[in-house]
Amino acid sequence: MIRTFKYQLILILAICLMVTESFSQQKTDTLIVNVGKSKIIFLIEDKADLEQMEKYDLNEILQSLKMKLNSDSTLVSDNGSEETVIGDTTVVVENNSNDNYSNDSYSDDDYKTVDNRWRSEERYRRRGSRNMINFDLGTNNYLNGDGKFADQDNEAYAVRPWGSWYFGINSIYQTSLAKRFYIEWGPGISWYNFKFQNSRTRITEIGDQTIFLEDPDTEVDYKKSKLTASFINFTAVPMIYFGNQKRRNRSFNNWDEISFGQPDAGFRIGVGGYAGYRLGSHAKVKYKGGKKDKDRDNFNLNNLRYGVRLQMGFRGTDLFFNYDLNELFAEDKGPKLNAFSFGIIL
Repeated sequence: MIRTFKYQLILILAICLMVTESFSQQKTDTLIVNVGKSKIIFLIEDKADLEQMEKYDLNEILQSLKMKLNSDSTLVSDNGSEETVIGDTTVVVENNSNDNYSNDSYSDDDYKTVDNRWRSEERYRRRGSRNMINFDLGTNNYLNGDGKFADQDNEAYAVRPWGSWYFGINSIYQTSLAKRFYIEWGPGISWYNFKFQNSRTRITEIGDQTIFLEDPDTEVDYKKSKLTASFINFTAVPMIYFGNQKRRNRSFNNWDEISFGQPDAGFRIGVGGYAGYRLGSHAKVKYKGGKKDKDRDNFNLNNLRYGVRLQMGFRGTDLFFNYDLNELFAEDKGPKLNAFSFGIIL
């Protein structure tokens, strides 16, 4: 019994010596910085880590800690193999790579997982901008040289507001210019659809003139008649934002994301311009019974269009208004008409 106890004692002493030797080989230096009643403590086990620490932005770490100091929630951000965990009063930085430290902070409602974060950052590939696809959906009409609607003079080319749809697909970039200023710009494609008030209206050319006439053949039963023109455009609209701006806690490439399209987004408004080139045009009539006739022609339409665009929005709704400064038809080759459109941005 005594011999067994001696063997156990020797084994315990050997293990203690091994543990002591292990800890003695890991020498840790401690740096304590007193800041008022608070302390910043650095535990350094390898001098090479000091070079790695030079890559960290301590100001960003402290700023994130300040934002979360009064919060009970824990802020987690991940940049590759780097991870920053911010609690009530503690910042822990773990790094296994040579990448520069990046302080990422998100509210709990913004991103639930790291995968969501990466999917969101893919939208911010252009520095200082974010890209989105939106749709213009509304109605269009035109004014004559006297600023009147065509139906006020009972012209054959007078259009129906309901059914004269304007449709556009746009690839828009939002670029931050200042705290409350940004610009929306980008290319797009749009379609004018002018549905004539008189379904018997036909478009014809006499010489080099485009003429609108009512078909005198009363035996033909028309259902509708319209003129369609498509354009490729480039738009640029400087915007100003009013009200409280709900921003994410982190900047993506110098862009603080404003929560446009959200129920709590504030009022914004802007005026800019656009220019476009005609891609095609056609006139179409539809008869009762389902028969259709389509005539593809330029009808002396201007190949270029340019004008002024007004945009405004509040909370989850954005509206637009376009007015063409140049005439729809080439000079002296058709009626003097300036097209306009308005509607909602989806």
